[in-house]
Amino acid sequence: MTSFDIAALTPELNQLIKGARIDNIYQTNPLTLLLKLRIPNQPKLHLLIEAGKRLHITSYVLKKPKKPSTFCMTLRKYLGNGKIRGVRQHEFERIVIIDVSRKEGNFQLISELFGDGNIILVDPENKILQALTYRRMRDRNILRGEVFQHPPSSGRNPLKQTRQDFSQLKELGQLEIVKALTKFLSIGGPYAEEILLRAQIDKKSLCNSLTEHEFNRIFDQLQQILSIINSRNMEPRIVINEEGEWIDVTPLPLKKYAQFKQKNYKTFNEALDDYYTEMTADERVVENAKEIEQETARHQRILQRQQKALEDLKSQNEKNKNIGNLIYLHLGDLQSLLQKIMDEKKSGKPWEKII
Repeated sequence: MTSFDIAALTPELNQLIKGARIDNIYQTNPLTLLLKLRIPNQPKLHLLIEAGKRLHITSYVLKKPKKPSTFCMTLRKYLGNGKIRGVRQHEFERIVIIDVSRKEGNFQLISELFGDGNIILVDPENKILQALTYRRMRDRNILRGEVFQHPPSSGRNPLKQTRQDFSQLKELGQLEIVKALTKFLSIGGPYAEEILLRAQIDKKSLCNSLTEHEFNRIFDQLQQILSIINSRNMEPRIVINEEGEWIDVTPLPLKKYAQFKQKNYKTFNEALDDYYTEMTADERVVENAKEIEQETARHQRILQRQQKALEDLKSQNEKNKNIGNLIYLHLGDLQSLLQKIMDEKKSGKPWEKII
């Protein structure tokens, strides 16, 4: 999910689950949590969090493990029956914070949806209680008992930029404008390209070659996208290519996908749920195909070993057959020799003389 996706989702999600109680927590795989939520007089909701990838309510049934992990048990201990106070995005980063209140105080369940991702439980004193992955890093540590720190910003918050702030992009000189946008603001490449496409600016234009009027056009298009998201006047959709494959999910129509078929949704959460469930199913197919390929290769290696063993047995069998034929050919001589040896032994001769 992009920072724009999260900005679009969190208000929608906040409205859906604010005030809900956490009924139970499951860890469906090493990177994924499923929170079962309870709201009085309403059907149960299931919030799915996949570290580094996605976060949304799901209507699909997921297989729950019989034995909970240590991480899952800790979350149940501190968040079980806790009340969700709200869902928010940290700055304009790919970080979602779920605030949960219990009698012991207010806890935070922090989902980092960038890089390899992480899910971190923070106590009322802002100390790390548990994390999906513990790490020592140059700018912060994710370790039990340490004060939690957010990662350094990936860029400026676009919601807080003025037109005057935006003009500082010109100072980036020979840098391409598409790269400058992603460096200056905490937005990814796809939305940087979309903004430039809407502003009718070549993405490879150098910053110091653009006029003030062109910078204003870029700023205006950024504000227009942010305004659509902030006003919740979105048109969520899944983008489908010519082969019928789902290639993206977006909270609003994007100009770069104008030529593609698109499936519209009432809420962005529903679009995310369908899209990622489909993508996960495709990933499982790929994983299963790889498993089948690996298993086939293993059986081929076994077959090769067995074929070699069979050839060795055939060779040994031929050798033994030749020995047998030779013995049979000289059977009379061998019987006479054996009888002579036995007679000489009976007469008391030593083995050296018999031989």
